[in-house]
Amino acid sequence: MSYCPVAGIDVSKRFSDMCILSPDNKIFAQEKIYHDETSINRANALLQKAERLFFSKPVIVMESTSHYHLILFQFFSEHGYDVIVVNPLQSNSMKDFSIRKRKTDRVDAFKLAMMYRTKTLRPSQIPQTATRALRQLCRHRAELLNDVSSYKNRLTALLDQTFPGYDKVFSDVGGVTSCAVLVRFPTPTILLVEEESELVEVIAAASKSGYSFAKKKAGLLISAAQKAQTLGIHSCADETLIVCTIQMLRTLSESVLQIETAIDNLLAQIKEMRNNVSLLQSIPGIGSHSAALLLGEIGDISLFKKPKQLAAYFGLDPTERQSGSFRGTKNKLSKRGSSYARAALHMGVVNSICKRGKDSAANPVLLSYYEKKCKNKPAKVAQAASMHKLVFIVFAVLRDQKPFELKTPEQHAVEQGFVKAA
Repeated sequence: MSYCPVAGIDVSKRFSDMCILSPDNKIFAQEKIYHDETSINRANALLQKAERLFFSKPVIVMESTSHYHLILFQFFSEHGYDVIVVNPLQSNSMKDFSIRKRKTDRVDAFKLAMMYRTKTLRPSQIPQTATRALRQLCRHRAELLNDVSSYKNRLTALLDQTFPGYDKVFSDVGGVTSCAVLVRFPTPTILLVEEESELVEVIAAASKSGYSFAKKKAGLLISAAQKAQTLGIHSCADETLIVCTIQMLRTLSESVLQIETAIDNLLAQIKEMRNNVSLLQSIPGIGSHSAALLLGEIGDISLFKKPKQLAAYFGLDPTERQSGSFRGTKNKLSKRGSSYARAALHMGVVNSICKRGKDSAANPVLLSYYEKKCKNKPAKVAQAASMHKLVFIVFAVLRDQKPFELKTPEQHAVEQGFVKAA
């Protein structure tokens, strides 16, 4: 059997190591690739030399290493090479086929090339430009929102010390009206020195709720400030810390709005992507931002043949431990997939099964499934099972390109022909 030459590339941040194997698995060339034009062109010249000598274009194998592999992937793909990007979890589990214990970049590049010969490598998904942009925007938005929560917690901690009782007046201390008040009156001492009319004006302008609301809030704040004079812990740094924290909150909130505008503009330009987001939004519990995030993480749904593959891609597949007669019973989720997607699915389940007041749950079928699991499983295990079920719904909606329809398992079984209608 004739083989084509294969090049393994071990990718790192500043440089990468390339090892080219001949068809008979002998080392043809080894090269260190610095991530600049000269070095990459030199590596390309070696690949072209191998192509001329062995009458076949080399196949390139590299690991998916954060974003560092993307430059090499794009360059070699545009030059006509078949580039295979593999998951490090897969390659790491297969690299140790040598008796000697050696771990260097050169050795890893050689092993990556040799692994191609086993024919067991499964290429990782390299998303298209638009999908990658959506993924990056949604992930950045999620990280910014985490930062917003972090700074709100810092502000709450500061106010608990300097202004006890403030959170009873404004439950959302990082809200627009609260921030406007704190920037103008950051400490109880400053608030009590200023005229009450100024406080009312600030609250009325920020809240846009009228002077009666503003006067009521102002009265509560003055009362809380008077008590804080006695109970609070005061420091000369209080004013600076509170104002700086609010400035960071405002900057982060503005950045979130910019990201959301960019996501909307991207979806407006690409009809297929916009339609898929609308389909995902038809699922109870999944809002516009969660739908966009899930689509960005999934990419092309046709890459997944079964819903269980998508669940495993998200890290919602259970681990398994068995050796001889031993079989582990405390198996956890692998959590090897996207943490952003799992967070969106978790929120989707919470929104689907929670009852708000007298209203019924958004998805009574999923709620029934969750309650059934809770009878013999802990709540978190039941939640994970519900997330797994939600993945199956996401898969079906994107695969069939049809909006979600709320059906009981019995109705679904009848429609599929598994059972006859009563």
